[in-house]
Amino acid sequence: MPQVSALQPIVYAPARFARSPILDRIRLPDEPADAPGRSVSDLTDVACPPYDVIDTELQRSLLARNSHNAIRLELPRDGDPHRAAAETLAAWVEDGTLERRPDASVYYYAHATTDAPDEPTVQGVLARVLLEPYGADVRAHEHTMPGPKAERLEHLRVTGAQLSPILAIYFDASERYRHVMSRAWGDEWRARDEDGLLHTLAEVEPDDRLLRYLSRQRLYIADGHHRYETALAHQATVRADPAHANAPPGALAADWMMIVLVNAELEELQVLPTHRLIRGVDAAILERLADGAVPPWSSIGRSEDELLSALRQPDPKGPATFGLLLPGGRSVELSMDRAEAAERMRRERISTAVAALDVAVLHAALLDDVLMLGNAAVAAEDRLTYTRSAAEARRAVESGEAQAALLVRPTGLEQLQAVAGVGDVMPEKSTYFYPKLLTGMAFYSVED
Repeated sequence: MPQVSALQPIVYAPARFARSPILDRIRLPDEPADAPGRSVSDLTDVACPPYDVIDTELQRSLLARNSHNAIRLELPRDGDPHRAAAETLAAWVEDGTLERRPDASVYYYAHATTDAPDEPTVQGVLARVLLEPYGADVRAHEHTMPGPKAERLEHLRVTGAQLSPILAIYFDASERYRHVMSRAWGDEWRARDEDGLLHTLAEVEPDDRLLRYLSRQRLYIADGHHRYETALAHQATVRADPAHANAPPGALAADWMMIVLVNAELEELQVLPTHRLIRGVDAAILERLADGAVPPWSSIGRSEDELLSALRQPDPKGPATFGLLLPGGRSVELSMDRAEAAERMRRERISTAVAALDVAVLHAALLDDVLMLGNAAVAAEDRLTYTRSAAEARRAVESGEAQAALLVRPTGLEQLQAVAGVGDVMPEKSTYFYPKLLTGMAFYSVED
């Protein structure tokens, strides 16, 4: 079973960021303005999303928002970004902007949903988990790409810190969960994200029952595969040093990963689709595909609203279905009969759990077979890129940034569990857990 432990994170210092009374923009519904006996810090102006969802425009906006915004640690813009981040982190600890918590503890991390942006109802536990290769106790569900891993490894090596937690889920329907998640907490840090959803982090007194409960779960990496694999690579480098080679497992800070653990059986997690933007394919093939002249694919013209409605929920038993966006406002529903899709996927060296996924059919039977965008093109990240926004996909097509876009269905949590449960992985960008956990709520030093 995984080993889950308390941690001593580095946080934005309550002495600088706590507000009394609690500011309206971070106050919970019906919460009194005073918080006797604890501090509530407002990090709305200094928190940022994780690196992989920050585009140039958002980066510029965050840099201008506040001189202590975590973007200066997560994704600096000028010079050597890794060295700049390391220097900024050291300076902020030195001047008291950031502080290491005096005691090891665990934290409740909660975030709101789009249905109730002021109520952080999705709850998990921020802790540290002993790094181990993917296997029985910790399982992946997605392929990763070499470029982001190399960049993040260098960032981790130079800064000496994990700057944002990754998300892992587990599945447990027992009543024990409610008991261990009902402890009282003390100091809090809160922030609104870019979409206005409220995130909270609250310090909880360490409890062996809670840690034992979490250490009995099988963990599935939900968001942060690149960062987990980067942490494994960094751990191997640290332990290659003769000074550390004989240290017992868990003795080094680099042996651990900062993770938020969420019970997907009882918490209402939202998984969004990630759409594909394509370039450099044969325009004639796209036209034939849209006209239904590329069997076994069938097509029918739809409005975008109709397409998005058809793609709103996973449908593992129906046809494999996608939306094709072409210039001039044209949109087409593409589908392949499920039996024909299953027959095609038998040629792939993948598990039946992965073969049943629409996104796997997309990569094998459409991107590779029809559009000639195989694994090499996907890895190069120049002819195939991604967006979670259908509106952004349409804008990219009409502006010429993309030749066409393929809209996909979300992947269900049951499908994720089935794939990871057999030790297989999905194509990259098969899931998008929303909202993203914020960078700036807590940092974890991997230096001893």
